[in-house]
Amino acid sequence: MIQQFLDKEKKRISSIPQQGITKARYRLLQNQCRWLRDYINDDKKQIHKLKRNAFLNYETWRKERAIEFKKEIPQQTTINQEMSCLRRVFSEVAVTHGFISKDTVPDIPSIRLPKDQKHRRDDLTAKEWEELERVARLYWIKGLTRILDENYTITKDNNGKYQTRSNQAFGGKRGKKQLVHRELAYLAMRVAMDTGMRPGSLRKLKWRDIGENTAIPKEERKIWVNIDVPAEKTKTGRSYRVAAPIAKFLERIRVITKYKKMDDYIFTNQDSGKQISERIWQDSIADLLVEARLADWREDANSQVKKVVIHSGKNITWYSFRHTYITMRLSAGVPLPTVAANTDTSMKYIQEHYFHYRADESTEILGKGRKIKPAEESLRWIGSSS
Repeated sequence: MIQQFLDKEKKRISSIPQQGITKARYRLLQNQCRWLRDYINDDKKQIHKLKRNAFLNYETWRKERAIEFKKEIPQQTTINQEMSCLRRVFSEVAVTHGFISKDTVPDIPSIRLPKDQKHRRDDLTAKEWEELERVARLYWIKGLTRILDENYTITKDNNGKYQTRSNQAFGGKRGKKQLVHRELAYLAMRVAMDTGMRPGSLRKLKWRDIGENTAIPKEERKIWVNIDVPAEKTKTGRSYRVAAPIAKFLERIRVITKYKKMDDYIFTNQDSGKQISERIWQDSIADLLVEARLADWREDANSQVKKVVIHSGKNITWYSFRHTYITMRLSAGVPLPTVAANTDTSMKYIQEHYFHYRADESTEILGKGRKIKPAEESLRWIGSSS
């Protein structure tokens, strides 16, 4: 069963973005399957004879096996990814080919995460954000896909520029409109990263919700605007005001959109004049994650919605831009009450879900406003036993 799964995945290896999986992703699947195979310890075991609770002790076995081989003990997230791989093996091979039915698939547990990880919201690292933003400018605005070589390295020409190909599905007016929608998606991502707005509020944003910030100098008003964030049906269910440095993005939207009246949506479907559908929003982030090589397409014949397998195991969605905004503002030293007020959430909620104190990274803000004398001697004694 496992070998059939790997054979199927191997055929999907492609150097063309969005058309399969990378060699690195395939090697990861091989490694995950190797552990699962080792756990059963019997390649001749018939699938239908596996007990319902066959994998319930996998977590304990996996950690003990790592210790036995003098390897690093796997994190809970790693084991969860291996369990996710196992679910795919049973679903895409055993059930699909009729070896067993859905009802007879063994119970495959989701490993419980430690409390500090369980509530952690998935945000983007600085490196992931940099890659997403850079790729988005090529992919969404210029309609270009980067060409990768057989080692999955981005190819460049003699002038050091990326080698690319067009990814537009249509030509003429339809192609131009497609590029407008893509650039709107890029600008929505930038607004989300600079406001921390929830996706539902972002989609409902209208031009009338934007106001001038008269409390700052005129030059700064070309950067900062006030936003009366629309209420969502969920969460707090109320509107609130934020200050955000997004004037440049709004200016660009007014250049490319047909809809500029005060009651028009800022992110508008250029065909209908209505909100861009949630389906398009979800598909756009899936496209971008694959293009940035942070994910691969997931095979799912029963679904019309684009689905991906994210390499890091994170659940990256439009909400991740909000999570990243909160994390980055806290890391930059913005006071917790200010971040809470600007994102319409409580300080307690942020402390439980986002705020992770790192003493060694906090010296600058802890010493702010203080004159502290240095030690006169060398500190070589730190960590010494004598």
